[in-house]
Amino acid sequence: MSSEDFEFAVHLTDTMNWNSVEEDFEFMTRLEPDGCFVLFSNLERVGIATAISYGQVGWLGNVIVSENHRRKGGGSLLVRHATEYLTSKGVKTIGLYSYLDRIPFYVKHNFQTDSKFIELKGRGFSSSTKARVKEAEEDDIRQIIGLDQICFGGPRSKLLEPILLDPSNFCYVCRDEDRILGFAVAKVFDEVSEIGPLVCRRGYNDIAIDLLKTNLNRLKSRKVSLCVPEKESRILGLLTQHGFREDFRLARMFRGTPIIKDYIYVAESLERG
Repeated sequence: MSSEDFEFAVHLTDTMNWNSVEEDFEFMTRLEPDGCFVLFSNLERVGIATAISYGQVGWLGNVIVSENHRRKGGGSLLVRHATEYLTSKGVKTIGLYSYLDRIPFYVKHNFQTDSKFIELKGRGFSSSTKARVKEAEEDDIRQIIGLDQICFGGPRSKLLEPILLDPSNFCYVCRDEDRILGFAVAKVFDEVSEIGPLVCRRGYNDIAIDLLKTNLNRLKSRKVSLCVPEKESRILGLLTQHGFREDFRLARMFRGTPIIKDYIYVAESLERG
């Protein structure tokens, strides 16, 4: 994929209501220049896929073929090409988020369901918090990335650093003496803000709730989307109580040994993990 393909990629994802913009694909190609692909039929662009590597962990996203070219093997070709690319980068475990009706397609490519997630949309709201939460500073970035690596299984510094250093975004952390117990990031765009990742060490569920509340306080009345594990009933209850509604459900799937720990309370994004 090159900059000449961004317009096509946005048009194609618009057919799925993914609300992508050209800057999303510019960001992806900057993160993984050789990992974003366009499928052609003769000279016509008909599909895309993106992939990103984090050491031994990789992520597959944005797999889509135009409707009039489906059921001809193009989707399988994209998945095979992207997974072969990630394997060539030393990746041992590949993850993705799949719509529930697409699970059988990915099972054919040796992915297995790990857990279910729910994409929700609503508006930020005010609520009280108890934990000692503070806005992250540049000196916190190293520890944030370290905690994320413990959770995710691979180093995501190339993803997290530009997000954390972008002045439009913000991040809150909760500390215990010399270590970070959890952090929550909000990516702020013109139309909608996305919360994620929200990562918290095991056993600190109350802190995870307060990190989420702090972000939502900051985003009061703004449109917000986030992707939450289905098992996080407290978070889901809080959000639905304040008017958030389910947009769709997803399965997190892995090819290879699942190595992500149960520290994720909100995913970073569907296309990057």
